[in-house]
Amino acid sequence: MNLLLRLTRSGLTVFAFSLFFMLDSAALQAQFQRTPLTSNGEPAAAEAQETPSPTDAETAVKKVAEKFKQAFDAGNAEKVAGFWAPEGEYIDGSGKRLAGRAEIQKMYTEYFKNNKDAKIQISVDAVREIGDQLAIEEGRTVVTGPEAPPAYSRYTATHMKQDGQWKMVSVNESVASPSASQSDLKDLEWLIGTWTTEDQGVILKTIYRWMPGKKFIERTFVTTTGKKSQQIGVQIIGIDPLSGDIMSWTFNADGSHAIGIWMPVDGGWAIESRGVMANGMLTSANNIVTKIDDHGCRWQSVNRFVNGVEFPDALEVVSRRD
Repeated sequence: MNLLLRLTRSGLTVFAFSLFFMLDSAALQAQFQRTPLTSNGEPAAAEAQETPSPTDAETAVKKVAEKFKQAFDAGNAEKVAGFWAPEGEYIDGSGKRLAGRAEIQKMYTEYFKNNKDAKIQISVDAVREIGDQLAIEEGRTVVTGPEAPPAYSRYTATHMKQDGQWKMVSVNESVASPSASQSDLKDLEWLIGTWTTEDQGVILKTIYRWMPGKKFIERTFVTTTGKKSQQIGVQIIGIDPLSGDIMSWTFNADGSHAIGIWMPVDGGWAIESRGVMANGMLTSANNIVTKIDDHGCRWQSVNRFVNGVEFPDALEVVSRRD
């Protein structure tokens, strides 16, 4: 939980995989995202066999991360500290150790007082369950604020089940290297071109092109079913001058939209996303793009929520360069 206290201003991106931003066809969206929609365009429950079931501990820890973000973004020091066990500890990126929930709450109270509108983004990379009562979470965070540059961190959190609830007994944070986004967009240049994904007779082409001046990348989504093709969305990727982050702004033909922050990870990028569906439902997800080679990349959408309700991770999909 990025507890490196410098803060977040930024929206995020999408409930699904930005590759599959879409579609005015519920069936088509179901095929690509693996989350079927009802006739009203709302997410329906996914079939259990489509994705491995997470452990109870993994599900619980991810929910803790989501609630932690909500409390942090609201500036509620008491709720933030409440995710720790009474005897829990927090070691920040500088090595400073805070012992006990009361001391942690005091620190956050002072922090939120001096850093209005602080926001945090959390990417849960892994959850390892040890027995029935212990789980170790590893992840990354970005904290930014209206007048502060983004702070990138990695963390390891140890959770213990107490009285039926998972509480953090230890959080150890380290400073992560600044995002490559603070320099330019060249690390995304390998995406320029046309990429194709085919699934169940539906072809999705994603076209990346530089906009004039090479300050932004335009990304368009075109689907083809039989002989019918249609553009179903457009995304603009660029650097936010205020935060230095690589960000994306996505607009879909059905009226939905999303904002995302791109963070470098081994072999690719993790995209923290927040969006609004055409029916007004709020969405969030972590979208991962991994470069296979010069001719292929993998996409997956995980940690997906619609109006606070968690949905299964989407299956990994491979795109090939035309």
